[in-house]
Amino acid sequence: MRDVFHADLDALNSQLVAMSTSVTQAMRAASAALLSRDAVQARGVIDGDADINAMQYAVDDEVIDIMTRHQPIAGDLRFILGAVRIGTDLERMGDMAVHVAKIAERDAPGCAVPRTRPIFTAMSEIAIRIADKTTGILVSRDVLDATQFDLDDDEMDAQFDRLMRVLGEGWSHGAEAAVDVAMLGRSFERYADHAVRVAHQIVYLVTGEVHLGRES
Repeated sequence: MRDVFHADLDALNSQLVAMSTSVTQAMRAASAALLSRDAVQARGVIDGDADINAMQYAVDDEVIDIMTRHQPIAGDLRFILGAVRIGTDLERMGDMAVHVAKIAERDAPGCAVPRTRPIFTAMSEIAIRIADKTTGILVSRDVLDATQFDLDDDEMDAQFDRLMRVLGEGWSHGAEAAVDVAMLGRSFERYADHAVRVAHQIVYLVTGEVHLGRES
């Protein structure tokens, strides 16, 4: 029975890894669509969000099934409950990628504003790096790697602050573009925030300790 239980836990973790991989691909494609002004690629991200949502539902269903058939305790119970939270944050990361893709699809800011393109290039690189690392810690459960996510988040916050300064210093490209630029920045910033939450869950499920990170 324990072999069956651990096989179920492995299957649940594999679902989370697959979901994280899809989320990474979504942000990579959304960022590329934004920077290359590729509406077709952006539409692919938007249409693919249903698959990520379905993955979250599958995680929830698997958790219910495991809880019904087994009586998990201690670390196993932490992982099962943490899987629900991780699935939720991964789904939100997918939503942030969709927000980027929707703006890229209609090309309202055009990513042609020279003052913001370098910032979005940097934010895209940070987001993709964080996403890859998220998948990595789901596989390895490396606590040290998980605790380093706050540093990546600091980089993203610094780029967001830089973007807000650009918007506040003589912006001359119109209100609509300003709103879209701000929304793009917030989507990247929130993407990183949810990845940090996943990392904190990894620390908790391995150690039983709540990792609060640093104040931003």
